[in-house]
Amino acid sequence: MRYHDGSEVMLGDVVKVLVPTGTAKARVVMLGESYEHLDIDAAFIAWVKKDKVLEPSSVVVEWVDRNPFAHDDPRYAPVGNYMFCPLDEWVTRDA
Repeated sequence: MRYHDGSEVMLGDVVKVLVPTGTAKARVVMLGESYEHLDIDAAFIAWVKKDKVLEPSSVVVEWVDRNPFAHDDPRYAPVGNYMFCPLDEWVTRDA
């Protein structure tokens, strides 16, 4: 898998992801083309594999700092600490 700039994606890479408030740091924890992953929640991995919800051109990231989508509003579903991201120009390796 490769970033938009052509460099290779590696598990554990810290990346910047575009979010509504700017960018947020996250860590690549699963690769879509191989389902290779770091040591993350086993139930999450089982769900991803069983339901085939990860596109081959995407990755799963885990937020490094505070989850930029976290909220306490009971009108909306809670958010987890993982997010599916397509590898496009808005996901870049953090230098």
